[in-house]
Amino acid sequence: WPVQPAAGALLDGLMGGVEESLGKRAEAKGEQLIIGNFYQAERPDSHAPIGVMGDHTHNKGELMFAYRYMRMFMDGNRDGTNNVSASNVLNSYAITPLQMTTQMHMFSAMYGLNDTVTLMAMLPYVMKSMDHRNRAGVKFTTNASGFGDFKVGALWRLYAFETPSIGAHRFHLNTGLSLPTGDINPTDKTPLGNNSLLPYPMRLGSGTVDLLPGLTYTGVLHNVSWGLQALGTVRLGENQQGYREGHRYQINTWGAYRWAEWISTSARFNWQQWGNIKSRDGQLQTTIGPMNIPLVQTVDPDLQAGKRLDIMGGVNILFPEWIGLENHLNVEAGLPIYQYLDGPQLKQSWSFWAGWQIIM
Repeated sequence: WPVQPAAGALLDGLMGGVEESLGKRAEAKGEQLIIGNFYQAERPDSHAPIGVMGDHTHNKGELMFAYRYMRMFMDGNRDGTNNVSASNVLNSYAITPLQMTTQMHMFSAMYGLNDTVTLMAMLPYVMKSMDHRNRAGVKFTTNASGFGDFKVGALWRLYAFETPSIGAHRFHLNTGLSLPTGDINPTDKTPLGNNSLLPYPMRLGSGTVDLLPGLTYTGVLHNVSWGLQALGTVRLGENQQGYREGHRYQINTWGAYRWAEWISTSARFNWQQWGNIKSRDGQLQTTIGPMNIPLVQTVDPDLQAGKRLDIMGGVNILFPEWIGLENHLNVEAGLPIYQYLDGPQLKQSWSFWAGWQIIM
């Protein structure tokens, strides 16, 4: 011991003390410790729930294409942890948002460059719709759609170990860049005009180059699998409109159970936290009328931050291999169980994910 099938993981050979301890425990049980094995058998839960990105690596030369669909619905306003009625919002603003629907078509690819690095790229097509009401009781809807920010990244294998009794444990580093390809100047017809600049929540990208650091751990033992992932989005500088979106951080933890060779179910907790906008878009109208009444809270850069904990449930299906292709179909849906917003802001009601992954 230990058996080391591949020398691709970055920490291979640097964990001598850990390997010695694990090796002695395995030897005492008559087992063999295997180091550096990132190969994942074909099973329905070999990937995380479909709402998790960058959860697994690929072997050298392996290629995966994926399509994801996401739909998120927001309904009603919240300030802190308290719901706020539309009429109360209209006591302070001329307009209030009522509901918002966001849809996304995500196209992605992953490629095993070598035994250490998996490359990945993601391009979303985003559709947003927000319903409003003003003090006169007039309702209107704004829409924005187009490609979002293009993301590229690399997953770096760090360390892996396994024995029959403790299962397989794998660690990898997430690195990436988000490139500002999404529109931050969307316009639509509103009571203010036929070509009004839409506020921050309706924009399709950040307008900045963003760093995407993270760390992922996954494990599997018999019919059970699990994972823990921490990700960040760190904005670099201001965009061409003169503002910078808040940094964003999230933690995912999930578990799955394989009921048969072809199906598994999963449960996931997702914590997200994001900051307010720094500076402001000087082209956005923020007040209306001779009394300079605040227009709507969605144009206020100091009313964008929040934090939320979602609980999600999913189903993963593995289809029989066809012409050498491994096919996964995945669905996941859930809702917030905690939501604190620097409001008033629209609060999230639920979200739904579906996806297809093809590995060749």
